Amino acid sequence: MSTYVTELPIRSELDTAHQNLATRWATPSNSWSSRQRLSVIAEVRRAMDSNKLAPWEAPSSIKGFIANNHCLPDAAIDVIWRLTNHPGTLTKEWYESIISENIDPVAYVELVGLIAQANCVDRFADGLGVKRVDLPDPVATKTTITSELEVTVTTHWVPTAATKGPNVLKALSAVPFENESREILSSVQYVPTAALIGDLTSGHNSLTRLQIELIAARTSKLNECFY
Repeated sequence: MSTYVTELPIRSELDTAHQNLATRWATPSNSWSSRQRLSVIAEVRRAMDSNKLAPWEAPSSIKGFIANNHCLPDAAIDVIWRLTNHPGTLTKEWYESIISENIDPVAYVELVGLIAQANCVDRFADGLGVKRVDLPDPVATKTTITSELEVTVTTHWVPTAATKGPNVLKALSAVPFENESREILSSVQYVPTAALIGDLTSGHNSLTRLQIELIAARTSKLNECFY
């Protein structure tokens, strides 16, 4: 069944990828339960749809802003709102303040991956005026996302694995499952990772690679992307 009900010519692989991501959002990990991961997506939507807080205003600092029975820790909600509405304002000191609130660095990496995916998928739907992807029910299983990689802090604030490639591709390497999710999304909304450097001339769907890079560069500028 199609996720997007519209007469617009949305490519089928986009529909499939976004449905796939919704399923992956419900997959529990060693850091976050299925319910918590889905709550991250729901909180991203709340941050997108509500009046924006100033970058220096943390939801946890506002009385009654976070429900007492929320399944996510306050620091995680602070991260969700900051990354969703003010990603260009992040600093190493801010990151360290989040980690000091008992958020494990690898759990933070996973959280960033989920927030980025949710923003990308939902803003796609909002931009076209179509219904957002439905969230599945939490998964009641003990099967979790696992990683046996050795990670260290090198070129990033967060720990990364010793993998080759541009730094932007290493950012989520501590959580391979989220790197896979990034690739699923990037392949259909941008270009496959293998084409980033190796293919600068081919067309992708209705655009040439040069046209894609022009749009990507402008989008990165508007989003104040560090890279």
